[in-house]
Amino acid sequence: MKTALIPLLTVCGLMFCTLTAASEQPTISAQDRDWMKQQQASLQEFQDAMRGQSMQLPAAQQDLVSHLQQDIAKQPSAQGNGDKPAFPAIYFVSLGIPKEGLLPMLQAAHRYGIPATLRGLINNDMRQTASMMFELSKEDKNIGVQIDPTLYSDYGIKAVPALVVTCPGHADVIRGSLPLKQALEKIAVQGDCALTAKKLLEGKP
Repeated sequence: MKTALIPLLTVCGLMFCTLTAASEQPTISAQDRDWMKQQQASLQEFQDAMRGQSMQLPAAQQDLVSHLQQDIAKQPSAQGNGDKPAFPAIYFVSLGIPKEGLLPMLQAAHRYGIPATLRGLINNDMRQTASMMFELSKEDKNIGVQIDPTLYSDYGIKAVPALVVTCPGHADVIRGSLPLKQALEKIAVQGDCALTAKKLLEGKP
């Protein structure tokens, strides 16, 4: 049986959604560029330090670090250029949410094909973040997150959890601890992006 290995932590510092207005093009702030450069440097320093130690990370945690390195290498320049990926919906979460609440959130995000998105690393520490995701992966191998502080700025997200569903020219935002399915259902009935929400509920992102 073929098994698909899904990266549990994807650094996507340059991902944007451009649907807030058809004529508006988001830009990357100097603060966000500096943050992304710092994360790249911190990850490289961590890997260099681990190479000089006789004790290695557990294989699964080392895989997470390797995925981080690979994903960073795939990112375009911090200056940004070309087309940027967009998502029909984004689910803003935090690894600070208690595990019993966070795990169902991440499972629901995976079920509906919505990227669960963090503002940044736990205490700005890649190892703490990877360790947390490793613990969560013991419960469900399919869950994952991406890190993108720019999306928080784009949609004015100040607290989590929050769901954003997008469509051309519009973005619906649901804030608070409403389960993801119910949040999608609410937008499907009342939102400007009702059609997008309905497709997500039907498994057609």
